[in-house]
Amino acid sequence: MSVIQPLDSLDNKAVRVVRRLLTNRNFRERQQQAVIEGFHMLKDVVDVGMPIHLVLYGKRMTQNESGRSLLARLQMSRVRLIYVTDKVLDALSAVETHQGVLAVVNLPKPVSGWPLPEGVPPFIVIAYQIQDPGNLGTLIRSVQAAGAHVVGVTKGTVDVYNPKTIRAAAGSVFKLPIVSLSDDWVEELAEKHVTVVSTVVAGGQKYTQFDWCQPFAMVMGNEGNGLPQELVTKAQTLTIPMVPTAESLNVAVAGSILAFHAMRVREEHHIPLAPPVMIQ
Repeated sequence: MSVIQPLDSLDNKAVRVVRRLLTNRNFRERQQQAVIEGFHMLKDVVDVGMPIHLVLYGKRMTQNESGRSLLARLQMSRVRLIYVTDKVLDALSAVETHQGVLAVVNLPKPVSGWPLPEGVPPFIVIAYQIQDPGNLGTLIRSVQAAGAHVVGVTKGTVDVYNPKTIRAAAGSVFKLPIVSLSDDWVEELAEKHVTVVSTVVAGGQKYTQFDWCQPFAMVMGNEGNGLPQELVTKAQTLTIPMVPTAESLNVAVAGSILAFHAMRVREEHHIPLAPPVMIQ
């Protein structure tokens, strides 16, 4: 029986495409594809039925039953599988020790409007010009876990499908709708009777006193500059109390505190956790 020899060339066309998707936002947008890494994230994507274009896998995926089973599922779905050496995976991986598999996935279809579940007050999160992909990914991961229905992303925010964002989000970028916002998003939310809330270091309403059972959109701002004053004046401002020696909170930490508090309050008032409306 012949033994499959792993691909060892970094000049292979498929490997070059993966490398461009990892490093070039414009190429990702043109191709409408992104790269995910690791067994668990790949399994999540397979489980939710996202289209997978290509998988590069190494010997680690063949050395345990769960890896072999996942490869068999991909093969049955006619996904293109390429067996590669550790050298190739090391060259492409963004982590110190590669996880044995990389996959090219088709991005979700662009979302227009505000896809929201019926029968529950909307729980919306807005990422306003967040620059660090780790912060954006962590924020998305937290609010998805807390039951957010939609994440809106303003112009000037880091790419949602940047590999570092995807990794920090642990796959959550594929589990709820992400809307690229127009310049009129504040007015659009006002027409839907959604209260826009923002955080300020001091002087806002204590976050535990806000009515989280109403339709709301919480805006999490740029790490260095926060939110512009013209936006703050249109929003209801909230403050997370801190000790006097603390200057501020990381944007993802602040968003996580607010999101899980909102989840707890809604549960206490018997507002169900409605699953996000995904666009296929």
